[in-house]
Amino acid sequence: MNFIKATVTLCASAMFAAACNTSTVDTPAPAAGTRPATATTSPTAMPAAAPSPAPDEFAEARATFNAACARCHQVSGEGGMADFGNGAKLTVPSFKEVRTLSDTDEKFTLQIANGGNGMPAFKSRLTPEQIDGLVRFIRQEFQAGLIKESSTPAPAGGQ
Repeated sequence: MNFIKATVTLCASAMFAAACNTSTVDTPAPAAGTRPATATTSPTAMPAAAPSPAPDEFAEARATFNAACARCHQVSGEGGMADFGNGAKLTVPSFKEVRTLSDTDEKFTLQIANGGNGMPAFKSRLTPEQIDGLVRFIRQEFQAGLIKESSTPAPAGGQ
């Protein structure tokens, strides 16, 4: 009886070891003047990694916008009526309206930094780089495609 148990245990161990062993298959070299055969996928081969998505160049500016601007301008950039809960309300412009579309980047930067017309100044809370990032983010996220090509300045030299 002990002999049978030992034999069964030994066979089971051998089968387990064989199942866990990964082996490679030698393929003959292609004949001269022929193309090599394409590789086949082995069941134990690791799948190819999916290409990683492109990094979001506006990730930091988006986070800044959500933390500093979205409360009044909305996550969509549509603006509207901002209610501050203490009876104070403010009509906030949409980033998609004509007035904000026609503002220069410099004017936009000054508005964010210095505030005005009910908007608080952010120059003490945001770095110049963060403010610049916000302007670029707003232009890309909310205004891309809305600014007419004809409204952009002509290149120097009249070309």
